[in-house]
Amino acid sequence: MVRITPELLRKRSEHNEGVLSTLEEIALHQFKIRQIEVIDECCPRLQILLLQSNKIRRIENLKRLRELKYLNLALNRITKLENLETLESLEKLDLTANQIHNYRDFRSLSGLTRLRELFVMGNPLQQYPYWREFLIVVIPSLAALDGRAITREDRIMASDVCRNHREEIAAIAFDAKVPDWEAESDNSDYEDRDASVKIKRAAEETAKGAYDARSVPRERPSRTINPELGRVQQYNELGFKFWFDELPRTGELVCCVALPVHLPTDSVDVDVDAVSILLVSKESGRQMQLALPHEVYMERVRCVRVKATGVLKIYMKVLFPERLRQYEIRPVTETKTITVLESVVSTQYGTSKAAYEQDEEDEGSLPSDLPDLLG
Repeated sequence: MVRITPELLRKRSEHNEGVLSTLEEIALHQFKIRQIEVIDECCPRLQILLLQSNKIRRIENLKRLRELKYLNLALNRITKLENLETLESLEKLDLTANQIHNYRDFRSLSGLTRLRELFVMGNPLQQYPYWREFLIVVIPSLAALDGRAITREDRIMASDVCRNHREEIAAIAFDAKVPDWEAESDNSDYEDRDASVKIKRAAEETAKGAYDARSVPRERPSRTINPELGRVQQYNELGFKFWFDELPRTGELVCCVALPVHLPTDSVDVDVDAVSILLVSKESGRQMQLALPHEVYMERVRCVRVKATGVLKIYMKVLFPERLRQYEIRPVTETKTITVLESVVSTQYGTSKAAYEQDEEDEGSLPSDLPDLLG
């Protein structure tokens, strides 16, 4: 077992000439460390702290690291998330392959407004329902969870899930059993000696679960018919704005759906039949069903995504194009109006047209009282 001491910190800070007061980065991985000690006292300016692949059981003695931006505690024996709420500059937190069960403890990170990335893959908390939605809601600053970007749709769906299952989440009984670490010797850190193998295994398990979910064949969703009206029932679970445009010249009907700009196009399935259109989110399964104002050809449909605005345009060939609104196009006729401007002259007493005309009449004539020239 290795303890964290000022001597060890100086030895690991040779890149900073052994000066701990101004040290910004230190790597203490694979030292068989069991307890975090003296780091916040000796290195108050620390920004990057790497403690992965050790035997750490508890997060402690980090409260004074106000400038810490990246904390790596992957591949340890941590069973509870605690003592991180004061790390106000924290941007990235890696807790991969630990023993954390209670994901409700992550509520303590809600005040870390700069936290953008969080890794929890390989923790037992992932076996409990709604863990991902809960973390997205309680840590609103997160931009990525386990390496996957959090979209606006993810936040909306997570908020709905947590609101609808609030009592169920509060009633979850998390396993508080702590593994018997004392039965292991100092030389038996992990079943896998190479830390990279452990990380790879955790990542593969997470990826395999996502792959298996994608491999399940999706059934084509059935249309919902209003029994009273006998036509397609419209609903919008996705909450996206939409509108229809008609193109009489090409005989097409265009359905425009305002998808968020950052939402990938392949995350939404589009299914068109003769009288309706159905959009389904691949991640959440939520749907948007719209009744078409005109009957269309199902096999003559094309989709276009506008990158600048994110709008998805679905072009559909209309069965009876003569029913589309025909816009009357009138030929443009240019009519020029010639306005004759009257000449005016401005004086200190006002504007006088007569005075100007009189000047024009007198121009070139001599006054009558002008004396004759002497020869």
